[in-house]
Amino acid sequence: MTLRFLSFLVLTCLLTTFGFLKGLDISQVFNLQSLLIVFGGTALVLCLGFSKRRLIETFQAVVHALRQQQTHRDDASGILPEILELARTYRLHGPLALEKAAEEAENDFLGFGATLIAEGYDYNALLNALERQSALRYAERRNQIGLLRAVMRLAPALGMAGTVISLMQVMGQIGQQMNSLGPSLGLALSSTLYGILFANLLILPMATKVEALAEDEMMERDMIMEGLLDMHRKEHPLRIAERLNCFDSYRRLQEGRARGPIHIPGMDGPEAGLGQES
Repeated sequence: MTLRFLSFLVLTCLLTTFGFLKGLDISQVFNLQSLLIVFGGTALVLCLGFSKRRLIETFQAVVHALRQQQTHRDDASGILPEILELARTYRLHGPLALEKAAEEAENDFLGFGATLIAEGYDYNALLNALERQSALRYAERRNQIGLLRAVMRLAPALGMAGTVISLMQVMGQIGQQMNSLGPSLGLALSSTLYGILFANLLILPMATKVEALAEDEMMERDMIMEGLLDMHRKEHPLRIAERLNCFDSYRRLQEGRARGPIHIPGMDGPEAGLGQES
């Protein structure tokens, strides 16, 4: 993430310096009034229009999305060992052991589903609860994306408002200070520039990242749901891995072990072998 973020900053600075601002003096670009209208107005609307909790959650989602080294789609096998371990625990030791293991699960959605299994939910009740929880979490991500999209629409609009205000001030100077009319018109347009750059070079990439995060999390939850439903039926962990199309990923977990029957981590006895259960 650090290398990508630094690359983004460097490219943005180069694009801004040699693209948008080429040929302009810094005094023509920097306008304190325009900055206050665009950024201060955006902050005011966010504070008035959205709850503190939603603002904090959106910020956390952006940070999470930017820190993501690899999409859940490419790293789906990362959750597989945890699913298989919970399945093994439930299959061999029953619901009490599963409930204790679920409390230590790193993935909270997986821990939530495993707890429902340990509490004795039937198959249909479990499926409905997981679908509701997944839909709720996806809706929260959509709300965060909606906030970012609102800022994207708001910033250029405030920039245009700042330009109109500045132009009104310029019009009042016509006939009094004609020599300063040109620079004043240039400053009047700076607020529009701030709004456009802020919306498209900063907020748009953030919204895109959070959208990708939401889709990847949905795919991961679908995989977890499939594993939990198989876990509810007390399927063999290897069969769960096969149904999740992650059998190769599971085999990679066994690298370094002696050749022979593949064993679930922590499982001993005749039940451990791949071919021991029909």
